[in-house]
Formats: sequence, C-alpha cells, structure tokens
Amino acid sequence: MASKLLQYYVHHYDELILIAVRMTKSYEDAEDIMQSIAVVLCKKEKELEHVQNCGAFLAVCIRRAAINFFRHKIHETITDPYYLEIYREKTDAQAEKKNSPEYDYLEWVESLESHLGSYSPDMRNAFIAHYIDNVPLSEIAAKRGISVKALSGRFARMRKSLKNNAKPMFDQFNVLILL
Repeated sequence: MASKLLQYYVHHYDELILIAVRMTKSYEDAEDIMQSIAVVLCKKEKELEHVQNCGAFLAVCIRRAAINFFRHKIHETITDPYYLEIYREKTDAQAEKKNSPEYDYLEWVESLESHLGSYSPDMRNAFIAHYIDNVPLSEIAAKRGISVKALSGRFARMRKSLKNNAKPMFDQFNVLILL
C-alpha cells in the first residue's frame, strides 16, 4: 500500500511539476527532478510516514532538489569536443546574462532563506510560499491553524527584519512581489 505522501505526489503531480518548471525554466529538467524525488519517496517510504503536510514537504523537496540539480549541473565534466564547444558558447551567453533575475533566482531564494534564519523553517517556507509561489494567505493560515491577521502580522515582522538586516535583499524582494 502506498503511503499518503506517495498518493499525494501522484494525485498532485501536475501542480508539483509546475513548481519545478518555475524554478528550472525547463520541463525536461523539472521531470528529472520529479523523478528523483519519486525514487527517494519510494526508497524511504517508511521513514517519511511522519510527514503531516504533504504539499509543503514536497514543495520544499522540489526547491532543494532544484538547487542541488543546478549545483550538480555546474560541476558536470564535459569531455566530448562537440558538447564542449556547445557548453562554451552557452556559458559565454550566460556570462552576458549574469545579472539577469532568472540566473540569480535560486541563489536569491537561498539567500532569502538564510536572512530569515531566526524564524522557524515552517514560517520561512510559509513566507516563501506566499510571496514567491503566490499561495494565498488564507490557505497558509488555514493549514497552520492560525488567523489570517496573525499570519499577516508575522509576515510583517519578517519583512521588517529583512528591511533592517538585508536592505538590498529587501529592495529586490519588494520588486519581486510587485511583479
């Protein structure tokens, strides 16, 4: 019998892969990430029975898998001359775009998580889910069993903390949530 986490994964695959596509900007890479997550879920089914919020757990898994995917991709060694030339052309083009928001997105999210390090992982994930992944405030509040007003107040304190401790990050964050 499949665990509730695997059942959630299968039932909500379309929504979950959209999260991965948003991070990787590639459907093929997103499928690779989702497949690697499915393998881990199958292998560690017993260890993951304690997971209460399947959606949040899988969203965090996807985010971390995407970050690891890009880290691994950067360190891949290319030996075929044909692909090496393609890689050089691609990296030259990426170097020109180095300051683009798409290029820095994953590093930026990781930096945002570290600047919010004094808050619980649950609150950091809720903050990112609301402001980055556009999850409605009411949905997050309902999942945590608190009022929307209380959650809004916590987010206001988190934004103030960003403003006071990471001014450039706060400016980028404001631009992002206005898009």
